[in-house]
Amino acid sequence: MNAVAIGPLVFSNARFQAVLAIFVFLAVVELIAWRWPRHAQDARPWSILALLSWIGAARLGFVGAEWDSFAAAPLDVLALWQGGFDPLAGLAGFGVVTLLGTLRRPSVAAPLLAAAACAGIAVAGARLALPDEASGRLPEIALPDLSGRPVPLTDAEGRPVVINLWASWCPPCRREMPMMMEVATARDDAAVRFANQRERAATISDFLRRQGLASDAVLRDPDGRLMERFDLLGLPSTLFFDAEGRLEAVHTGEISRAQLNARIDDLTRETP
Repeated sequence: MNAVAIGPLVFSNARFQAVLAIFVFLAVVELIAWRWPRHAQDARPWSILALLSWIGAARLGFVGAEWDSFAAAPLDVLALWQGGFDPLAGLAGFGVVTLLGTLRRPSVAAPLLAAAACAGIAVAGARLALPDEASGRLPEIALPDLSGRPVPLTDAEGRPVVINLWASWCPPCRREMPMMMEVATARDDAAVRFANQRERAATISDFLRRQGLASDAVLRDPDGRLMERFDLLGLPSTLFFDAEGRLEAVHTGEISRAQLNARIDDLTRETP
């Protein structure tokens, strides 16, 4: 299972764990402030600062590691909803702010550390209950392109394969597709394909024409076979297969340029 569905909302495991950690952290701080009011004045503001420092440091750590991708689109640094965080860098940022808070207000240490410990336990429990597993193989099937010609998914000339599942009605699909097509054009070390889910060829062609996007790598999956095969809960979803056809990773939700390039780099490093 690589995603969690809560009503109409679908979260990747990583996003769900991040939301859970934030909720538990703030809830524990509030519980401590309610139970021991003398801590409230110090604990609440410092908990917000510590949380923001974790998010900011984790983001900067990821941006620094993937700067080549962010240099091509610097504003992507602000697209926090796409994901891309370095947990260790975030932990360092949290630790610095917690230390500063403790030096100024010793009563801050216990609430922040207790809340952080509870958040960590909650995330660990979520990981055990919802393991981020990626298993399976590239299906030996052919999907039609927009002209109706069948294209075997395994026809990749020995390269890794990336398959993006999308639909024209899906806002994050529309946002990420131009970037993904740019990456697909710029890299020849992986075969990147776009498998539309359950839409007519005319609808797909009209969308691509209006957006000024190429149709070369676009395939149709009119019955949603790929979503069913890999038990995917929502769109967009991106599947990453190594050169041997093994599924190595699944990304649920909008993907950033940096994450896409990093995943492809991981696949190509594994290619003999």
